[in-house]
Amino acid sequence: MKALTLQKRLSKLNVSKQSKSYQIIKDVCFGTNNTFMFANGVVRPCKTSGSGRFTTNLDYTDSTSMELKMLGLKIEVGNDAPRGGATGKYIKILTKIQY
Repeated sequence: MKALTLQKRLSKLNVSKQSKSYQIIKDVCFGTNNTFMFANGVVRPCKTSGSGRFTTNLDYTDSTSMELKMLGLKIEVGNDAPRGGATGKYIKILTKIQY
């Protein structure tokens, strides 16, 4: 699939343009890494925020995978953490994108 096709579909998508999942999808469509969550065809939609006892996990897996499916991409969702932790979640994009 061509990146231009994805960019046109992204502009027609009815989601909040300020959401983190939209920014991740934008990285996928344009081939950039502005959110530091997309590299080599794999999206890492979970990160930690804070420090010490105020640490929280920010997980964007569900919304990102839903929006990728709305664009018509084939994806694979999984977890490669040894004990199944949240930061091991990934979304592998199976559809080949021509940039």
